[in-house]
Amino acid sequence: MKVKLYRRQKNVLMLLFSFFSFCSLFAQIVGTKIKDGTVSTGSEKARAGVLLELESNNKGVLLPRLTTAQRDAILPANITPGLMIFNTNTACFDYWSDRQNLWVSLCGSLPPAVYDISPAQCTKAEIFGTYKQGVPLNQSNYMTLTVTVTQRGNYTIFVTPTGGSGYYFTTAGLFISAGTYVLYLTGMGTPNKGYPGNPGDPGDSLRVILDGTVSSCSLNNWVKKADVDFVLNCGSASILGNYFEGVPLNASNKITLNVNPITVGFWSINTNTVNGYSFSGTGTFDNLTPNQTVELLGTGEPIASGLNNFNISSNAVTLATGQCSNVPVTVSSVGYTINCSGATTNGTYMQDLALTSSNTITLPINVTATGKTTINTNTVNGISYTSGLINLSAVGPQNIILTGTGTPTTSGNTSLTVTGTPGGAATCSVNVPITAQPVTYTTNCGGITTSGGYAPGIAMNAANTMTVPVNVTYVGAYSITTNTVNGISFSASGTFASTGAQNVVLTATGTPVSGGVFSYAITANSTNGGVACNKSINFVFRTMKVLGLGYSLYQPGSAGASEVPRAVLASTANFGPTGTFQVQGITIIDGGFNTGATLKNSINSNNIDIIVVGYFYSVDAATIAVLNDFVKNKKGVLIFADKTYAANSTDLINAICGSTTVALTGTGATYTNPILNVSDPVLDGPFGNIKGMYTGSEWSNAIYATGLPSNTTALVTQTGNASRVWAFKHNTLGFMFVGEGAWIGGNATDTNTVIYPAKITATGLPIPKPYNAGISVQNSIMYANAMVWAIKYAQENVNTSYVIP
Repeated sequence: MKVKLYRRQKNVLMLLFSFFSFCSLFAQIVGTKIKDGTVSTGSEKARAGVLLELESNNKGVLLPRLTTAQRDAILPANITPGLMIFNTNTACFDYWSDRQNLWVSLCGSLPPAVYDISPAQCTKAEIFGTYKQGVPLNQSNYMTLTVTVTQRGNYTIFVTPTGGSGYYFTTAGLFISAGTYVLYLTGMGTPNKGYPGNPGDPGDSLRVILDGTVSSCSLNNWVKKADVDFVLNCGSASILGNYFEGVPLNASNKITLNVNPITVGFWSINTNTVNGYSFSGTGTFDNLTPNQTVELLGTGEPIASGLNNFNISSNAVTLATGQCSNVPVTVSSVGYTINCSGATTNGTYMQDLALTSSNTITLPINVTATGKTTINTNTVNGISYTSGLINLSAVGPQNIILTGTGTPTTSGNTSLTVTGTPGGAATCSVNVPITAQPVTYTTNCGGITTSGGYAPGIAMNAANTMTVPVNVTYVGAYSITTNTVNGISFSASGTFASTGAQNVVLTATGTPVSGGVFSYAITANSTNGGVACNKSINFVFRTMKVLGLGYSLYQPGSAGASEVPRAVLASTANFGPTGTFQVQGITIIDGGFNTGATLKNSINSNNIDIIVVGYFYSVDAATIAVLNDFVKNKKGVLIFADKTYAANSTDLINAICGSTTVALTGTGATYTNPILNVSDPVLDGPFGNIKGMYTGSEWSNAIYATGLPSNTTALVTQTGNASRVWAFKHNTLGFMFVGEGAWIGGNATDTNTVIYPAKITATGLPIPKPYNAGISVQNSIMYANAMVWAIKYAQENVNTSYVIP
């Protein structure tokens, strides 16, 4: 599909706002922040990574406001890529694009299109109209270009002569769909360069720019040289402005020249480029008045000082009278004086410690002539400083930063001679104080070991140590310590009498508070690296007292040694000092069907940490009060399972959760129930990650919760009805509910697929059980993970001194 576009709209981009401000030397290092009287608080420094920050509650930043005509009147020598103004005619920001050689408006647009020009399409490009040096382009000057679009969006195309020649072709708009388009590009500007010969000669080499990117397509356009003739009065050449090494030319840098026109027309006069800069000018002679003055504006930056001779050429028909030779321009050399007495040293200096970018000298100088120079010091005591090549662009006092390199070999004052080349009027000296190196050593973090046993409530003794390997490079007094974590810390001090590899033994003090893994940060008094080590120590959890309530093999107190509820807890491979979860031990107490006051006395007399409730246990009001007090005030853990007494269990749940909305029902129970994919230690613990798997119920008997409050997390739901919850846990209290009183019933040998959904190995390790419909259920693994959560919670929260009233 070919679409011809006869009109175009200017493509606008998202507004980019940028501006610069002069700063003090300190601001050049850390940034500058300016705020007005509307802001009374906050840091005076700019944010990290910010050169300039402005702060106000009722003011903004105003860029120069120009009309289009005023913008276009800016002299070419004064235009820098990225120069930005606010265009009052278009109410948009404009910036100068050096690549596109024009002002670009930024007013927001759709994303750019994806398109290109094939070689075959490039050969079809046509340029229409006549082109003559100095004659502005009009509506007859245009070109056609075929492009292939693969993604709709905005586009901007420029076709410009390589190096610029005063004119270009452009179009912009929106491709509404993919396809092939023939675009019409309007010619704009005035050619300032012409060629002898005839149309068809190469002429200007044009480059095609698609949305700022130069394409592989290129073509040529012949521009007829202007039929203008004139005589240059070479002796009248006058050099205006000041010229300094390394300082860019500005509007004051120009050459004026008297010219006698012979025929009227567009003129173009320029010099060659010498020493990094040149002069050029264009215009039109509209009369033959003799001795007309023309200006050639300077551009570029002188590379070196000295005398430069320029040759002037032009587009005059008579070459002999349209050129000049050896027009002299002098570039002044840089000059300045150095004030060493006002110099300040920055950074830390230490014997045998290499200097970094923070080791600098702030050196005051007074510039008498601008230009480029380098300020250096000699090398003394292994160190030296340099400014690198710098551009002194303004006369008068200023500060220069010299950056140090090297490594000082001795302590004391180091006197350095400062020299500026070129331009430094004299040398002077700066003293840099170097401090002596203290004890220095590195620590081998990977080699740190610990000795002794670590358990909650057992005080540290001489056997509890931490050995830290070190490598000493400077002898002296050392101190290596850790922070205090979980009630204990490690420390050692002494004196290194020799260098090299050796071990430092830190002794532990204090009494551990809790079980678990704790990390210790090791701090050393070395100057170069003994402070970044960490060492983890595993503290075994204290002995836990677990009370079982309920019937037969469904709770740990009454279950047999080979049955899941007791066997999982009794196996030291599961829960022991070296087990999967390290705990000193678990004491299991059978509470049977104790309720009310009897249950309270059992909790108080045995100082119970965790209660596990199984099948056929019913709670009355007095029992609910005891269990609620146990969870909320004693901060114990209650794992409550029930499938028989839904009404009573509902009252218990609402009491503990502080709600009235929870309801339990057994209607429509299923053999297997899906475990949710939620982050919770009961579902992802040391005994396995069972998220997304299944649990099992006996004979499909189960009760399910609805109306759970926001302070709970659902763990398992009913198959086919995700709104009904089989198991959930309180978010902050030690309470977990399972809607199957027999959920942990089972042993190592049973293979029934509708009863005893929990299974273990012969040694008591929890494993999945193949169950109804061929689905493996994870009841014993969920039980083991739940006990891990319960032990951790009890370790950190149980109030062992609390007595239930």
